[in-house]
Amino acid sequence: MIRHYPNQGVSLMDFFFNPRGIALLGATADQKKGGFSILKNLMTGFEGDIYPVNPRYSEINGIPCFASIAQVPDPLDMAIVFVPAPAAPEVVQACADRGVPGVIMQCAGFAETGKKGKLLQDQLAEISHKTGIRIWGPNCMGLVDAVHKKVFSFVSPSIWDEGLLPGSVSLIVQSGMLSAGFLMDMMTRDKMGVSKVCSIGNKVDVNECDILEYLLEDPQTAVIGLYLESIAEGRRFFEICKNAKKPVVVLQGGKSDNGARAAMSHTASMAGNSAIIKGALTQAGVVQADDFKQMMDFSLALSLFPNTPKHRPGRIAIATFSGGAGIVSSDFLERHGLTLADLSEDTHALLKDVFPEWMPASNPVDLWPAIERIGVDKAYGQTLEAVCADPGVDAVFLHAFVGGLVRRLKLQPVVETARKAGKPLFIWLIGKEKDAQDFQEEARNLNVPVFRELSRAVECMAAVLS
Repeated sequence: MIRHYPNQGVSLMDFFFNPRGIALLGATADQKKGGFSILKNLMTGFEGDIYPVNPRYSEINGIPCFASIAQVPDPLDMAIVFVPAPAAPEVVQACADRGVPGVIMQCAGFAETGKKGKLLQDQLAEISHKTGIRIWGPNCMGLVDAVHKKVFSFVSPSIWDEGLLPGSVSLIVQSGMLSAGFLMDMMTRDKMGVSKVCSIGNKVDVNECDILEYLLEDPQTAVIGLYLESIAEGRRFFEICKNAKKPVVVLQGGKSDNGARAAMSHTASMAGNSAIIKGALTQAGVVQADDFKQMMDFSLALSLFPNTPKHRPGRIAIATFSGGAGIVSSDFLERHGLTLADLSEDTHALLKDVFPEWMPASNPVDLWPAIERIGVDKAYGQTLEAVCADPGVDAVFLHAFVGGLVRRLKLQPVVETARKAGKPLFIWLIGKEKDAQDFQEEARNLNVPVFRELSRAVECMAAVLS
């Protein structure tokens, strides 16, 4: 149902992502409190109008502060609510009376805390139902848009010190602090950019279906990853995923009895039958993850190869410096439904110029004798040209070693060869830590996925090709 408001001027759900003006109820000058962090983040990145609301202040950080939401002028498309839970229903009702289309509630103390909190949350649901105001949360972190530098969240303002790295993966996470943790981890350790991170909390009104539909139409989002402890509208969710034109990756929490009980105390979520949910997700074409890092790796790999034809046979050419690593990789390929490519006669003929006469090439292609014969760049370069030209190869798995006696591979020519041939390139890397970090940095700049574990690399290949 599309809801209309006198002062809306923006489409359904867009007022959360692209508001012209934001009111912050619970703004404070106390730097130790979340209300200050939210205000600081708004002042740092948001280019629209900011309206702090708190009757105790006339101004905060040089911005005029209003005693109530009723006094806030237009344009006002969204409000962030960060007040004690008992005061929340009255505050949200005031926002509805003011004609605010939606609120993001970042305060906790609702259904996740027990009966009293559930009564408060029920009041919020009733207000939303009666007035039409959209409620995002409560018990959530809010929204971070790294592409447009919008941080509508109590996440620490120190996030700006690291720099918000823009990317094409968006996340929907049913957890507040986990969302913040994702951001810090990706931007400091993995150096992975994101488009939007949406923390949805208890889902009193706005749920994963609403946001998923929005992100599927968002031009800055190529892949959506979700961590969910429950699915609010199962049939609707599966239909959205089934018809999605972008990859969707889901990590389902609360699959075990202990996990389900933990989900109840975390976001008051009732987890469903995990086997049924898993089957439905499979039918809907969803990529399913088993842990947080795997969810992010799947999402990143899918975002880097958005135009890869699906349901390829999954024939992989392995170019390795180690026969042992090639053997183990072959085992992982079979485990994940992929196969070693049968190299054509033309490919074998091209590889004869790379390898010594006593070692005919095969797949996996053990490059060490060729490296000793003609050097690392020629060995890798000519091998990649040969296997990428082979119509029986769907993707290439390159093994790289850095440090020690081996001169570092020049990565850009190899990447360009694979890209021109339209063959996804995945890299497994081992070696000296500092050299490995430099290699990974170069690979990130070239938009090539690098993995430190063979198994994870193969899992991501399967996600891209299946």
